[in-house]
Amino acid sequence: MPSIAPDSQTAPLHAFARLFPDEEESIAFLFRLRWPQGFVCPLCRTCHPGMAARRILVCPYCGHRSSLTTGTLLHGTKKPIREWLLAIRWFSLSPFESSAKELQRLFGLSCYQTAWVWLQKLRTAMAQADRQPCRGVVELGCEPVAPASRRGERALVLTAVEIVPALGSISRMRMRHIAAVEEENLFRFLREAVRETSTLLSGDHQILPLLRGAGAYTVVPCRREPSPRIQGLSRRLETCLHGVHRGGVTCRHLQLYLDEFCFRNNAALLPDHEAVFTALLGGVLGGSIERYRHAVRAAVAAKLPQEEP
Repeated sequence: MPSIAPDSQTAPLHAFARLFPDEEESIAFLFRLRWPQGFVCPLCRTCHPGMAARRILVCPYCGHRSSLTTGTLLHGTKKPIREWLLAIRWFSLSPFESSAKELQRLFGLSCYQTAWVWLQKLRTAMAQADRQPCRGVVELGCEPVAPASRRGERALVLTAVEIVPALGSISRMRMRHIAAVEEENLFRFLREAVRETSTLLSGDHQILPLLRGAGAYTVVPCRREPSPRIQGLSRRLETCLHGVHRGGVTCRHLQLYLDEFCFRNNAALLPDHEAVFTALLGGVLGGSIERYRHAVRAAVAAKLPQEEP
């Protein structure tokens, strides 16, 4: 397998690599996370507590053939599990500005397209991992965003930010690319991004009329339009996209980058890097984050050097 390129910034990744010295250890780790009580056949649902950890699994009861990665975002991958675990760890430690070129260089991948596909899968995992809605006092707005400086495309992005009233600062945030500011798009976003009974603050002249039917929320009109907070987040997003991805982000893929942008902001609310890795791993495996938290801590936290959050 490709070795990790030497880099002074990858010391935590090298430490993590030592935890998984070979493919067998990596397969065993993922196997225990998915089936802590033993392999469960996805077809007949029979549990086999004594089955050994393997990448390809055949149910002794019904004969169904499945894979360690069946039902996860890694389904169908031919790459070693060890490489995926290291990539997940690296991406959980990386800033928003990380690119496929950097992943390609770090892991010695021969094909840029492979690195790009890996990152798109991990961005999808971030969306699955970060489903907790904003709550309490939530500011709501919509801003146009230019994903690529070299293209003429502009996209509308709905943004919800949870406010800490005592500090006036942003806590959790959620973003959604929409085709138009319409009632259906707005309320779909609210259902997934903002907890009912929250207080919605908005000065957006397009949004406020649509919120008249938001009976589950308390709506408080603001005099400031556009919102400095939401406008600032939109400009920061644009700066990151233009600086790193250099015009390569299209409206078609924008939502993945919005999900990553929000995940990395919200990850600051977690206690440490181990918790961020656990969250991202839970998104990759498609299950509850809590299901993997204890297992990851037992296998990783005790063996890795402590990292500053």
